[in-house]
Amino acid sequence: MLKRDLAIAPVGEALLILVVGAVGWAAHQPLVFASLGPTAYELIETPHRRSAEPYSIIAGHLAGVGAAWLALLLTHAWSAPPVSSAGVPLVRVGCAAVASATTVLANMLLRASQPAAIATALLIALGLMPRPLDAAVIVCGVLLMTLVGEPLRRLRLRTPELRTGPARES
Repeated sequence: MLKRDLAIAPVGEALLILVVGAVGWAAHQPLVFASLGPTAYELIETPHRRSAEPYSIIAGHLAGVGAAWLALLLTHAWSAPPVSSAGVPLVRVGCAAVASATTVLANMLLRASQPAAIATALLIALGLMPRPLDAAVIVCGVLLMTLVGEPLRRLRLRTPELRTGPARES
């Protein structure tokens, strides 16, 4: 790990969250959600990985949204209360499992390595962002994160140590 990474990585990731959050605040929409955190991390901290490339980010998260909606349909979890501190409806657990498996399968078939897509699927399957408007907000957040993050990812790739991945310390 390079000493400059101790400043660049946290600042870059915070900048991505700040920009997306500020646009969401201005638009009165929750454009920042849990699965964007790992996506920001991938863009800045691991820019050499396939999962940080725009195709993987966009296709992966879209697959997560589609998989979650399919899981809601297959498990009939539409009207079940969301998972919360008050309880965990069993139908939501089943929906989350189906959404997760389907997200992984879709990502594999699309060759869109995107681990954060499972978190996106869980937001919907667990009832935290279940409406069609929520799906649109998720897609907008992912697109904005990719649009702002791709130039930063390319800038990070100019660092020789990050082109192939950070060297491991012994």
